[in-house]
Amino acid sequence: MAFRPLFTRDRVWAGLGAGILLLLALLMLFWARNRPLGPGTAILGGLALLMLGMSALLIYRLWALHTLDYWVQRDAIHIHWLGEEAVIPLPHVQEIIPATLALAPDWWRWPQQWLQSDAEKRVFSYATQPPEQSLAIVTADEVYLVSPQRPQDFVQAYEQRQQFGPARLLKRVIYLAPWRQHWLLTDRLAQGALLGGLVLGWLVLGYVIWRYPQLPATIALHMNNQGMPDLLSPRHAIFLLPGIALLIGFLNAAIGFAFYGYQRFLSYLLWSLSFLLQIITFLAVANLINLAVRG
Repeated sequence: MAFRPLFTRDRVWAGLGAGILLLLALLMLFWARNRPLGPGTAILGGLALLMLGMSALLIYRLWALHTLDYWVQRDAIHIHWLGEEAVIPLPHVQEIIPATLALAPDWWRWPQQWLQSDAEKRVFSYATQPPEQSLAIVTADEVYLVSPQRPQDFVQAYEQRQQFGPARLLKRVIYLAPWRQHWLLTDRLAQGALLGGLVLGWLVLGYVIWRYPQLPATIALHMNNQGMPDLLSPRHAIFLLPGIALLIGFLNAAIGFAFYGYQRFLSYLLWSLSFLLQIITFLAVANLINLAVRG
């Protein structure tokens, strides 16, 4: 028998927030597109990217909440969430009672702040409500918090199936979906290198857009051994450097991603080089812009 979790107002506010952030991001991108390049464009573009990211995060979390449900079967209580399945065999359940645990919400994960676990206390919360509005499935070693829409029916369904006795003897276990065990979600070094290179690349591009109005119509992209310019180009050519650096960063990210399972060191090396390349690009761009501005 399936039970959906209690619907919360947080999901409504999160949906509205995601829609508003997406609309504002699109408006800012439109305004930035119709403005001359400069600090205003850089600020609008940066805010638009930030709002797009926040909107995407809220949409993902809303989808994750939509996947939550509870199944009371003859052999066990099954909890499904985001590809995860917690199996609680009925013979292991001591009681299902209103929860009395003190559990602090993870507000940084809003609107799924009550979906969390505490390994030390052996508490696994699959609830959309605070503990005082949830049920506690108590076993000898662990406590699972749930918040079904019809709590009395949930308890009654458990009691009825408990009387039948199990048809199979199952183990108490939590299964994770394969994609949730992917190395990209667990390797902090890989996350830092990939995200760091991407963020630095966008910051370099934003810096160029910010300083662009200060540039003369023609700039020097290269100097000879005597420090004299030997390659003059229109000022918009300054975007070639951050553009090429970003392209190389994306290529290195893709190649490192493909080789991670075989040559992890090579992946780390490529991602580190991309990070270093963005720093070198920033120094080179800043130097060229300063030389051009000074004339």
